[in-house]
Amino acid sequence: MNDNLYICANGINDGKYAYNNLQQYDATWYHKFSKTVHMATETWYMYERDVPALGGKIEPETGANAAYCLTGEQRCTAPEYAAVNFLQKEFSGHDFLSFRSDFLDDKKGQRTGYATKYSENTIMWCHWIGTTVQLRPELRFERAWDHKAYDNGRRHDQLTVASDLIFHF
Repeated sequence: MNDNLYICANGINDGKYAYNNLQQYDATWYHKFSKTVHMATETWYMYERDVPALGGKIEPETGANAAYCLTGEQRCTAPEYAAVNFLQKEFSGHDFLSFRSDFLDDKKGQRTGYATKYSENTIMWCHWIGTTVQLRPELRFERAWDHKAYDNGRRHDQLTVASDLIFHF
């Protein structure tokens, strides 16, 4: 098959605020263009209801963010929308190149701490050394569109050069 579609609902309950009591609905589409070119696209919508307002009288759970609610609200619903796409090209049984791009709209800032839209683009090369070790260098550029969200709210953009060395056992 060249196409697969998965639809999922996760955390189905009242969605009332508690540490990570997220309600999540997502769909993932996998497509095979050829034997060596593959793509995966995932979209999701998440929310929590009755999230404490930033600067309000109700303190958020330890380790969780408050939300940017409307003026005068002590609690609000905090939604998030996102989409991510991976495009991969296999060059050999030991090497592939991957391009990832994604978009996130943290409507009330509860997931990231900033109520803004984000985009990200990453290019990554993966090399297997035998069947146990993976080397994955990458270059990633991120942008916060509505508010400065990087470097403690001082910058809109962030560039990351990183690498993973993974041992499978």
